[in-house]
Amino acid sequence: MAVGGLAFGTCQASRATDAEIRLQDALTAQKDSASHWRTAREGLTVRLQTLQRDSGVLALNLARATGAAQRASQRAESLFLRLPDTLRVGVRLVFDSLAGETIACRGMLMNAEARGQNCEQRARGDSIQLTQTVRLLLQTEAAWHIEQQKNRPGFLGLRSFWHARSWTIPLAAISALLILRR
Repeated sequence: MAVGGLAFGTCQASRATDAEIRLQDALTAQKDSASHWRTAREGLTVRLQTLQRDSGVLALNLARATGAAQRASQRAESLFLRLPDTLRVGVRLVFDSLAGETIACRGMLMNAEARGQNCEQRARGDSIQLTQTVRLLLQTEAAWHIEQQKNRPGFLGLRSFWHARSWTIPLAAISALLILRR
């Protein structure tokens, strides 16, 4: 019976080792995933800050350019009226070109703001996923510790013997009955 208990304890210990290895692999994978998301989120945060700086600079330049364009347009209109008709066509082309540059600058600003909003949304989504991954990591680690505690063989393998009582008690009863019949 002692040999059976020792063999059973050894079998349970190898099962515990297999379960422990699987749980360690899962724990390592979750830690790797969490560090990957943390690194990706940091990269997005840096990009967001860069885009916000660019957007601020573009907004300032747009305000300056708009003010300058308005002043220039007012002055140019007064000069434009004094020019002969033949020169007005060339000046009108310059005005149209300046207006096109202003529109392009506004477009770049809107693009930078849209990219910044997209980056913020991705950072929020990644933060949510990182939080879920960390929570899953903590749950996996807790499960690993519980399984590790459950699968310890205990004193002389008696804990394993007790956990397997549905098999070991009938086996012990049959063994005792066979020994007593001899």
